[in-house]
Amino acid sequence: MTLAAVAKCLQAATWLVARGNKNLSLIFLGCNKGAINIKLIINNNVVERYNQYYFLLHPKAKKKQIEHPYHPSINIWSIKPRIQMNALKQSWKNFIIWWIKDLGYENMQLGNVDIIYDIYHPTKRRTDPDNYTPKFIHDGFVESGFLLDDDREHLHSLTIRCHVDKNNPRTEIEVIIP
Repeated sequence: MTLAAVAKCLQAATWLVARGNKNLSLIFLGCNKGAINIKLIINNNVVERYNQYYFLLHPKAKKKQIEHPYHPSINIWSIKPRIQMNALKQSWKNFIIWWIKDLGYENMQLGNVDIIYDIYHPTKRRTDPDNYTPKFIHDGFVESGFLLDDDREHLHSLTIRCHVDKNNPRTEIEVIIP
């Protein structure tokens, strides 16, 4: 690892430590061959805290905005009427914006990244990884300023893997900055 790569990793680690680590939703994995690895975790705790926040803002609301700690399947949201599809998209975008701000990572303006999604479902029900394209999550990342943009100039690769964890369903998002 070059001296410049070590300096880049130390700068990133210092920046993340200065921002704090709330509720273990973000983990700095360190540097690997000069790349910076950051892991974000959406779990039931994060979803529950957001729904509590939402109900404080909207006391007359009855329905949870986010049901599960993983992005809805394209098979679910693509068949909804346009208004319901937009409402689901907006709910997820608002959730991600809230989460990134809660972590204190808004306006990082990350570009030139690779992202790996590990989605842990609570059942062994058959799932197709390509049905869990994280469109709404990326919209929230961009709107919050966490990512500069989610186009091909800034997001170089996207990997989606599905797993089963009955006791702890979650989405682990690893952002790799080469």
